[in-house]
Amino acid sequence: MKKTVEARINWALVEDGGRKTILPIGMRYCPILVFDGEQSDESLWTATVYNTKIDDRQSIAEVSYLADDAPYQLLESGRRFFLYEGQRIVANGVIF
Repeated sequence: MKKTVEARINWALVEDGGRKTILPIGMRYCPILVFDGEQSDESLWTATVYNTKIDDRQSIAEVSYLADDAPYQLLESGRRFFLYEGQRIVANGVIF
């Protein structure tokens, strides 16, 4: 069962390995999502991120997993996570 949560995302600066631009509101973005403290091959899942509000390098977004069999039980309030593009951490966030 798919579950979508709301999160605050802090986008890394370009000089820190971040994206050159933050994605526009309403556009689907599919990075790798890794929860803080769970960086192993088994914890790598593709997420879907929809920015609903953007202010400078911070956004509010709807976050879910792309796969139906992903560990949706991990999408809990207060959980901290990182968004990756390849080996680069492009953002970090927390689920509301």
